[in-house]
Amino acid sequence: MQSSAELFPLIGPDQDFALWAVLIGIATFGFWSERFPIGRKYSGVMLLITLAIVLSNLRIIPSAAPVYDVVWDYLVPIAIPLLLFQADLRRVFREAGATLAAFMIGSATVVAGAFVAMSLIDLGPNEPALAGIFTGTYIGGSLNFAAVAEATQFEDKTLLAAMFAADNVITNLHLILIITLPGIVGFARLFPSHRKGAIDTLKTTVDKPVHQIANLDIAGLTAALALAFALAAVGHLVANWIGRPQYGILVITLLALMVATLTPRLVARMSGFTEAGNVLMFIFLATIGASADVWKLVQIAPILFVVALIIVSVHLLLLLPLGRLFKLDLGEILMGSAVCIGGPAMAPAIASAKGWNHLMVPGVLAGSFGYAIGSFIGMSVVEWMS
Repeated sequence: MQSSAELFPLIGPDQDFALWAVLIGIATFGFWSERFPIGRKYSGVMLLITLAIVLSNLRIIPSAAPVYDVVWDYLVPIAIPLLLFQADLRRVFREAGATLAAFMIGSATVVAGAFVAMSLIDLGPNEPALAGIFTGTYIGGSLNFAAVAEATQFEDKTLLAAMFAADNVITNLHLILIITLPGIVGFARLFPSHRKGAIDTLKTTVDKPVHQIANLDIAGLTAALALAFALAAVGHLVANWIGRPQYGILVITLLALMVATLTPRLVARMSGFTEAGNVLMFIFLATIGASADVWKLVQIAPILFVVALIIVSVHLLLLLPLGRLFKLDLGEILMGSAVCIGGPAMAPAIASAKGWNHLMVPGVLAGSFGYAIGSFIGMSVVEWMS
């Protein structure tokens, strides 16, 4: 029998405005925490999800509410085009160069890692969806996590929270390894270097928050929001027309890529869309944490940590020798790996930590390409394993 505390959280599921205030507050906490070393070390995303889990399991907020469904149904489809407007594929192929090559090799090795992990560990009936979500998030970041979860209509939010926790911990460990590898005696000598100073001395901190904005044109921002809503509307219409309504998120992705690639002048007139997309994604991640049952989370998280570890380990163990085979710089290989596993936001962090300023723009572009292809590759893995 459930206690009254379990039945009645402090903020009920029907208190929409209060829940919106809490979710946006949690997202704000995530951004705010990145101003401090602990937030940059453990990531604002991980801290905000932890806060949401704590509030939910202390029964401050509910674990399920109509507001959470609104986030999934409306905010995620808008966040995706906002984050994809930077993904001009022509610029990616023109400027990302060898870093893009490392990224593409790394993407293939993520798929290989997913198949290896699923062959070693039985995850039950959810295995195809889990493999696809892990694949998507390790080819570009959390944008693809949300898109594949939405496309597969994945309903177990506690399992998603456990996946995200595993993903973040392994991603942070991977980042530490990426920063450390060039400093290992003799390791850098195994790889050719085409640029003087490509492997620089180690710096141990990132001095600025990942998410910030210098200039904002309000008209440009509202134009970006209007276009994002329009693409979401058309995407769902097309998905319903072809009889696959669950793939609306993938159609929206494709349309956003077409806008970014075919109309770069239009995109240049817009402003603040990446930051707006990040705000919506942080709110989405807050709902993931709020939906998690901590006791179930503790039970299922360890096995998902192992799955994530296998995928990323296979990725690196294959990428490093393949990168050497194709005569890529170690910096290019590691930058490609960083944005593959962690998304384009990793590029400035790695560039700052290692002094690889010449690789920052190629890294961001390669990571943006991950936004473009990660969801489709993730869904391909789902279909293959189903």
